[in-house]
Amino acid sequence: MTYYICAIFTLISAAVSFGFSIETYSSAKKKSSSLTTAKYAVSRSLALLIVSMGLIIFISRPYLTALATAMILVQLFDGLIGLKVSWFKTVGPLLTALVNAILLLLMLK
Repeated sequence: MTYYICAIFTLISAAVSFGFSIETYSSAKKKSSSLTTAKYAVSRSLALLIVSMGLIIFISRPYLTALATAMILVQLFDGLIGLKVSWFKTVGPLLTALVNAILLLLMLK
């Protein structure tokens, strides 16, 4: 059961990250370097989202451990970047990273 809770939370985290990358892509100006950077962000976020969906179907604790760790780091770094943007973009990702870390530890226990 803890596997699925961790996997679902990791999937939600990846989906939120993908959503923010889509938002950045949508707001980037055409033919600018920010558009290219946004495309890279979308491709990476989409890859993490696809793998997280797969881990709901194909159970693999080692792969979930790796992906959950990656998403914890993504959210941690997003929270640190958010310090210069807004309170919401700091607290949200940091709480997500904390909850995902706790769920990962519970799964590994």
